Amino acid sequence: MRTKEIRSPLKPAGLWAGALLQVLTAAAASGLEPGDGFQPRHIGRFGGPGQEPGRMDGPRALSADPSGNLYVADTGNHRILKFDGAGNVLAAIGGFGWGRERFNDPVSVWAGNGLDVFVADHDNGRVERYDKDLHYISTLRPTSGWAESLAFDFPLDVFFTPQSELFCLDGENRRVLKLGPGGTPQIAFGGVDSGEGRLESPERVLVTASGRVLVTDSEEGRVVVFDTYGNALFSFGEETLDRPAGMAETPDGGILFVCDTGNRRVHWFRKWAAAGSFGEEIVPDGGFGTPVDAVYRDGRLYVLDRERSEIHVFEWPRPEEPELR
Repeated sequence: MRTKEIRSPLKPAGLWAGALLQVLTAAAASGLEPGDGFQPRHIGRFGGPGQEPGRMDGPRALSADPSGNLYVADTGNHRILKFDGAGNVLAAIGGFGWGRERFNDPVSVWAGNGLDVFVADHDNGRVERYDKDLHYISTLRPTSGWAESLAFDFPLDVFFTPQSELFCLDGENRRVLKLGPGGTPQIAFGGVDSGEGRLESPERVLVTASGRVLVTDSEEGRVVVFDTYGNALFSFGEETLDRPAGMAETPDGGILFVCDTGNRRVHWFRKWAAAGSFGEEIVPDGGFGTPVDAVYRDGRLYVLDRERSEIHVFEWPRPEEPELR
């Protein structure tokens, strides 16, 4: 599988080639090679459909903090759930509404730094910020002081970086909005003026450990790669993916997992090349319903199944362990 170069009008091809070389060189340093035939082991699942504590209704997104606690955007129940790694409910907030700690179709949650929890509250057109225990902090939505060209609505996903930059997937304009510290909008990219980097149906955004911004473009069946300045670099997955959704990576960045809702599988990539996938052959009861998101923590891969409203847990060796080489 080859990556597809995107000759973005925002960046000359020569500069693109240099950036791609740096990315591939960093990936090669991991020592990982694709096509080894490895399969993870299914070790459990929890959740299930319903409104009771610990159950879900059409969840859309999954995140984890450094301690291994899991946060779920329980979209159908208009709430956010916090579990420990064994599936015990630790906290919950929400219910349908427009006020504080209420949601209208929360479609994404991010909790990666262990301090903050960001929620994309889709139909309320805002991003909500909470602490790790789901206590309200603030609301982000476009204000009169924002340039119209940098406004957003119907947010689809959010990702907060160690540099305190917030990347928000703007559903209204089908693009990525980058906000600096303090929530100041800086740039938008992936929209109608992005050439081959134009996003037709963006689904999820992930900023990798190496500083690349990855966006799954669902109907196009691909992952589009940008730098953090909004320059489109290349895309991959066109020969493999059918309506890709959430993504996750191992801590060293050597493996990228992509949830494939069309094929009802999870694929993993190394050096941007497809290295394997799994689904019905190891998932109980006929495979995934609709795998929409995943997180990796401490040798375990957690996959959120929207159709079944449950989380599947897989044993996946840590990157330094020889089974992956």
